[in-house]
Amino acid sequence: MKTNTKQKILDAGVRLMHEKGFNDTGLQEILKEASVPKGSFYFYFKNKQDFGIQVIDCFFQHFKSVLNRFTEDASMPHVQRLQTFFSGFLDFFVNGDFKGGCPIGNFTLEMADVNEDFREHLNLILEQSIDLIANQIKYAQEKKEIQNVDDPKTLAEFIFFSWEGMIMQMKVSKDRKHLEQFNCFVFNQLIRNNKM
Repeated sequence: MKTNTKQKILDAGVRLMHEKGFNDTGLQEILKEASVPKGSFYFYFKNKQDFGIQVIDCFFQHFKSVLNRFTEDASMPHVQRLQTFFSGFLDFFVNGDFKGGCPIGNFTLEMADVNEDFREHLNLILEQSIDLIANQIKYAQEKKEIQNVDDPKTLAEFIFFSWEGMIMQMKVSKDRKHLEQFNCFVFNQLIRNNKM
């Protein structure tokens, strides 16, 4: 089926670009990984840039689905759902020998300064990611788990970009302690100080 062919190409791009980045992943390499002919690529994608933007969307959909899996767990308070989500990614990074990191962060560092289309799309994806976290903070306020935060989105931005920074440090140090420090500070100090 055509849809399966497109998804095979995207899946190959997701794996390779997470490992090597956009610029260091060649079209032939993607086609070989996906086991599809070159014509199939151009049937679904205008060019490599169009493909890269759709790969970013795949990364975001994965992030969103993982976050939703935790945030929809009604057995836990909303703050604990967020903490469990971030802890799960910590385990993922450790099991992967600290390689890869956050693909959205990687794309941002590689492409935002050199390609306006990528920059605009990444900015939109980052905003949507932060909104997902801000919503959990709002729900925690509504359930009286924490005190009202003047601007949940600002807090969500601080949490998200602190996490991204710790991922960068983890990649170069090959040490889990930085993300553990993130979890400790955010959930044992920053948010705990706002608990009812």
